[in-house]
Order: sequence, then C-alpha cells, then structure tokens
Amino acid sequence: MHKVFPTNLRRLVHHYPSTSRAAEALGINRQQLSKYLSGLSMPSLATLRNIAAHFELEPDDLLLPAERFAARWRPPMRIKGLPTQMQQVITALLQNTVQTRSILARFCGCYHVCTPLRSNPDRIGRAYTVISQEGDLTLIKTIMYATSQGALVRSRHPIKVNGIAQWLWERIYITDVQNVGHPNARLQSIALYPPALPSTPFLTGMLMTSNNALTRPIYSMPIVFKRLPGRIPQKADLAACGVFSRDDPRLDPEMMALLDAGASPR
Repeated sequence: MHKVFPTNLRRLVHHYPSTSRAAEALGINRQQLSKYLSGLSMPSLATLRNIAAHFELEPDDLLLPAERFAARWRPPMRIKGLPTQMQQVITALLQNTVQTRSILARFCGCYHVCTPLRSNPDRIGRAYTVISQEGDLTLIKTIMYATSQGALVRSRHPIKVNGIAQWLWERIYITDVQNVGHPNARLQSIALYPPALPSTPFLTGMLMTSNNALTRPIYSMPIVFKRLPGRIPQKADLAACGVFSRDDPRLDPEMMALLDAGASPR
C-alpha cells in the first residue's frame, strides 16, 4: 500500500498546476500532501476517503496497482486560457460528457442517415455515420456524397464531417463542423429523440444548418438515423449512400415515413 498509493496520488495531483493548488483543493496542508506524495507518510482513513471522494473514486481505488489505477481513473479534460465565464461553460459541457458517457454508449454504432436536400426537397440525401467513444467524448464521423448513388464510389468525392455528441434531458445533441477556416465552412446542429423502445433502430430529430451558397440562408430539415447491423463499417453500406429521388425504392420505407412525419423544411 505504501508503494502504490504515492504513485497513484502523484498521477492525480499532476493535473493541478502546483502542489499548493492541489493541497488547497483537497483541504490538506501542503507539507503534509508532499509527505503523502513522497511516501514518507500515509493519510488516515478519513483523509483517504476525502481524497478519493474529491476525485470521484472509492478509497480502495487509490490502493490499486498503478496499471489498474490508470485504467480506472481518467483525468478530467481541461481547456486553459479562456475567460472565466467561458471556462465555466466549457467545463460544464465537459463534465456532462463524463456524467452521461454510459448513456450515450448504447447509441454507439453505424448508421444510415437520411434528410431532404435544401436545394430540392424531392431529393433525399443518405449519408453514413459512425458514433463512437474516445475517452469521455462521444464522437460523430459522417461520410456523404453530393452525387447520385448510381455513380461509381471511387469516382465520387466523399464529404467528411466530424462532430461531438451531448446527452441533455433525454435528447442527443450533435454539433459537427465542416471545412473550418475555409469560405465554405459549415456548422450543423442536430437534436435527436431516442426511440421509445430500445429495439427500435431509429433516431429521429431535426437538423439546423446553412448551405454553402453566397447568401447562406439558415434552414432546418427533419433527419432520421437508422442503426445498421454490427459496429464495424461495411463497404456496401457506404456504397449505398448518395442522393436519391424521394420515390426511389432503394430508400427505406420506414425512414421515409419518419421523414414525412417530421417538420416541413423552412
């Protein structure tokens, strides 16, 4: 215990700018904390419990072998150099990703995503989206094609969009960005309702964005996610993406019914 505790405690304290700041946060005298870190002293059971609670751990976690402790505790994500108010906003969002990670984990997988086109609502775009997790973040990666599905995949230029998901009050909120720093940059916001029954493969909601035209009108469209079998991307599922006529038989009838039941484009 005397060997592993200082190592684990140093891993925790390392994420503070100084030992003094860590001691202040933990409510421990700085000299006493230094003794804990060096292994010259061990905390009382009450102090051990307080340290563990501060880092949202159990006391026994602090006594795990270093390798197991590293897998048990993930350091908090921090963004430095922001104004205080903005730092509070970012911190709240990051804390929410940690607290709701297990909820979003059940939505991880591969999806076909359909939405009407702003330029022509009688045309439907079908994209391929993967929801995955890395650390405490729930990540979104989407690949879409602006050309007809009938074209050869290798002759079509894929559009790749990356984003992040949040879980707030029984809804999934996705924010993704495209071509940041370029004239045709775009920010998309998607709000999704999970299915009432876990066995239902659809997530439905609304997308809000602007197109890349010079006037850049803001618009919203209904959007539907359909979960695909397995969690490994399949070439056939990607090849099935593109632009379709609304009456194309290759489109999923259930997805189309859900789109038609959504809000009208505006």
